[in-house]
Formats: sequence, C-alpha cells, structure tokens
Amino acid sequence: MKANLATIKASAAPSQVRTTSYQRKPTKTRCGAGTHLRYPTENNPTPRHPHPTSLFRRKAAAAFTLVEVLIAVAIFAMAASGLMSAFVNALLARESAASNDLLNSDIRAVRMQLLLEPNLEDAEDGDEYETLNSGEASWQTTIQPTNVVDLFQVQFSIRFSAPSEGLPGDYAETLYLLRPTWSEGDDRSELLEDKREALEDSRGDYNF
Repeated sequence: MKANLATIKASAAPSQVRTTSYQRKPTKTRCGAGTHLRYPTENNPTPRHPHPTSLFRRKAAAAFTLVEVLIAVAIFAMAASGLMSAFVNALLARESAASNDLLNSDIRAVRMQLLLEPNLEDAEDGDEYETLNSGEASWQTTIQPTNVVDLFQVQFSIRFSAPSEGLPGDYAETLYLLRPTWSEGDDRSELLEDKREALEDSRGDYNF
C-alpha cells in the first residue's frame, strides 16, 4: 500500500511543476456581447503584444515618402499637359478642316460661273458672285488658245471680300478648258487647216 502511494506521488510531481510554471495573470478576451478571462496554459501561453516602436517602423516602411509623392504629382502633371495639348490640337485641326471645306465649296461655286460662260469676251472680263461663306467673290481670267482645237489655257483668279479667319482671301489656279463656243470661226478654220496639213505631211513621210 505504501509503495502504491509513493508511485502516485512520483507520477503527480512533474505535472505540478509544469502547471505551476504557467500560473500567470489571466487576460481578458471578448466573445460576443461579454468578456471572459483567459488563463495561460502550456500549449497556449499569454500572447505578447508588439512593441509600439516596431509598429511605427512597419507603418513608416509601408507609407510613401514626400519625394515619391512629389515625383508622382510631377509625372501626372506632365501627362495631363500632354493630353490637354493633344486635345486642343485635335479641335483646332477639326475646325480648320471645316473652314477649308467651306472655302472649297465657295471656290467650286465661283468656278462654275466661269464654266457656264458661253462667250469668250464675257469670260475674259470676269464677274462678281456672292458666296455663302466668304462674302462677295470677284473673279478674273486670262485666256490663251492652245495648239489643240477648241482647247484654251485659263489663268483663273478669285478674291474674296470676307474670308474665314485664318484662310487666304485670294485664290488662283490654271485650267485647261475645251470650249468650242470660245473659238472664233477664222481662227478655228486656220488651226484645223494647219492640223490637216501637218497630218498629211506626216503621212507622206511614210510613203515608199
């Protein structure tokens, strides 16, 4: 009987030593609406809270410095400036294209007045025409006959009284127009005779 008691005391001694080594103050933990005490054990000792200095160092390492913020702001400003300038240039180009289209439509309208003129003298005198977008247009011509029958070289010039902003008020071009009504009878007959003689001479050179 005494031997059994000694064996029980010897087996219980280590557990008493282990349990007494973890007898620390309990910690309060919240669970739901209330709180309860948490006693440390061998497998779950009292948790250690990090030092405030280590927390500050971690936050400082994760945050941006002032230099990094300034560099980011500068890059953003440069990108915004480039995008804004590109947008403005696109708007100006679109407006300029629209103005050029209006000017070209006025030039075509004035040119049509020349093409519809059946008389050579009236075509050489020129005329005035009220356009839709560039005010009153005054056009003039310098007409010269060519070596081709009924074909004329025309120096055509226009002056607009109120052109759009940024567009020229003068316009000039060279046209080659086939106009039988502009040819005089004698000149046309002489030119046709010269062409006939030149054709006969060219044919005679090939006769054997």
